[in-house]
Amino acid sequence: MKTCAVIPAFNNKTTISTVVAKTRPEIDHVVVVDDSSTDETARLAEDAGAHVIRVSKNRGKVNALRIGFLYALEKDFDTIITLDADLQHDPSEIPKFITHHEIHRSKIVIGNRLQSKEKIPQIRYANNIVGAYAFSWLIGQPVVDSQCGFRLYDREVLENIQILNDGFKAEADILLRAGKRGYKIGFVPIKTIYFSNHRHRSYYRPIKDTFRISIIFLMNLFWKNR
Repeated sequence: MKTCAVIPAFNNKTTISTVVAKTRPEIDHVVVVDDSSTDETARLAEDAGAHVIRVSKNRGKVNALRIGFLYALEKDFDTIITLDADLQHDPSEIPKFITHHEIHRSKIVIGNRLQSKEKIPQIRYANNIVGAYAFSWLIGQPVVDSQCGFRLYDREVLENIQILNDGFKAEADILLRAGKRGYKIGFVPIKTIYFSNHRHRSYYRPIKDTFRISIIFLMNLFWKNR
């Protein structure tokens, strides 16, 4: 089984070298999709050993994921790991995802941060808990952490489920549609990492993004064949 890491990056010059260097020993191939950074992110990623795809215009994380997924599928990788470029996800935990996939045959494996709720901003934790219950009810299988972007995707999922949305709602939509189609979803415990300084620039907007994810939930509730 060949596995590729897809790392969207935008102005992550302070962390990208470390992320790539720590990811490479755990995986077959690392691709960084540089979302039109204005700093040295792309060069530093290449120097650290990643294959870099440069995007000419900044269009956000989900567009970068689309590009990375297409690259990984074209190169015939069996599984794709997604993780952040700011070290919020610890690359040393990648083997947990691969082992879970091999043993349990889950088509999506998601990192579970909620065992350390004291480290998570309160509103993020509350939204995640509500989302987990709602998602579990809709797809008929347990969802523990519905928002974590540290994931493993089997290529079958990405070949059959098109990304239809942007932002945080895109990853929620993939999860919901995969579950409704019967793909097995698994979870592995990971470290809960939130930074008190500006190294992690969260683009999650609690009210707006929660509302948009709720709309995605309702669409998946009433539209059966998405």
